[in-house]
Amino acid sequence: MTTSFHQIAKRPLAIRRASQITALALIVTVATQLLYVASGALGVTPDRAIVWGLEVLAFLTVAIFGLALVPARPVAGAGVAMGGVLNVIQAGMGLVMFGPLGDAGEAMAPAFQAVLAGAFLLYFAGKAAFALAGLQLGVELWQSASGGVRFLGLAAVITGGIGLVLNLVMTFGGMQVSLGGMGLLYPAGGAGTAATLFLALILTASIDRADAPTSA
Repeated sequence: MTTSFHQIAKRPLAIRRASQITALALIVTVATQLLYVASGALGVTPDRAIVWGLEVLAFLTVAIFGLALVPARPVAGAGVAMGGVLNVIQAGMGLVMFGPLGDAGEAMAPAFQAVLAGAFLLYFAGKAAFALAGLQLGVELWQSASGGVRFLGLAAVITGGIGLVLNLVMTFGGMQVSLGGMGLLYPAGGAGTAATLFLALILTASIDRADAPTSA
């Protein structure tokens, strides 16, 4: 039986705190993605060591506290934790491997391209995992909530569904996948980031609803 948001009030305080910490860490990862987009639009190069280092810490936090959510929400908790693990690896690859391989010259170009492709595969797989978690929690909130908060669940379902499909396609097809002549690299990344944001918001909503009084 699906755990309703009202039942979270009966769960240990540690699980509710894990939801709060996970949501905050996910928002940090969304902020770094937006930083990449904004800096690219402005022609500014951020300090990658700082940004990627921050991402590694944020995703590690997501992985650890996502595991704490598994007893309450097995599928969503597993999706959050696995997304965190995959993204720790991909961000770590960028942090410690991109620089040395990129500076190694033409002879190491094939190795650099292989590492880059592997990092993107993990990136898309991690986004798919977050999207699946958001989709599952969105369905749960839509079914159990009432009033305007249900639309948060609907938004999580929509972004989670789109993010899951696009990022699974990119995981299997690689960075060069296109649809109608349009590359799916940026749409998949954007959809995955949107799904991650609504996943974070819906985790926060679960805490708020747990604290709210419930009817019999």
